[in-house]
Amino acid sequence: MKRLTIFSMSLLLAVSLSAEVALPKPEPVEPEVVDAAEAKAAVIDLSKAIQPRNAAAIWSYTSAYFEEGRKISGGTSGEKVIKVVEVDGVTCYLIKLTMDWRSILERLSGVKLTEDDYSYYWEYFNEKGSYNLTLDVGDSHELASLEGFELTIPYPVKKGHSYHSDGDLYEITDDAAAVKVAAGEFSCVVYQMNFIDKEMPENSARERYYMSPGVGLVRWEMDVQLDGAWVLDARDDLVKYDLKR
Repeated sequence: MKRLTIFSMSLLLAVSLSAEVALPKPEPVEPEVVDAAEAKAAVIDLSKAIQPRNAAAIWSYTSAYFEEGRKISGGTSGEKVIKVVEVDGVTCYLIKLTMDWRSILERLSGVKLTEDDYSYYWEYFNEKGSYNLTLDVGDSHELASLEGFELTIPYPVKKGHSYHSDGDLYEITDDAAAVKVAAGEFSCVVYQMNFIDKEMPENSARERYYMSPGVGLVRWEMDVQLDGAWVLDARDDLVKYDLKR
């Protein structure tokens, strides 16, 4: 789920790549090996998918950061499905993530977004959850195989479950969190990813993804370390979504 995003894809996070991940609780399980047969076997309805995708579907978010407990508007972000292809019998979706941090003045004066404000990744989903393939800058948007996909958002899951994805360790901190945003009220599974830098604790961070079946990402939050305590630093909230059913 990291680099999905919301799902932490250049969302205000600058943490050293050498940071150690340390979680005292449950012994994590290794990610499953994904093969084409498994990917094809169990397609599910959008209403049951933890991260539903569909042609031209959109998700829009407001972004904010926090200073001494005060919430300050930080712009907007959005996801859109811009391409759909069939690979080995599996429907895959190309997602375009837009991060718009322009101020109102910049928007009114016509300042344009740049390529740095966009990122892309492929996804597909089935009865086990959502699978992700991150694209680096300059990568082709063509998709020829399912090689490289990882199960980034397993579902269904229970509180306390932990797992590795894309080299990071995640923990389910809640499996029925009530979240109210502009788009509505949702029951969410909370996936938390932790970055712990023992040598430089001030570089430590943790991210939470509030995911609701049939909707997708409802809220994203990031905490940072301040004087030895976790402090909320940034948040994205869902404003509207359209699955284009």
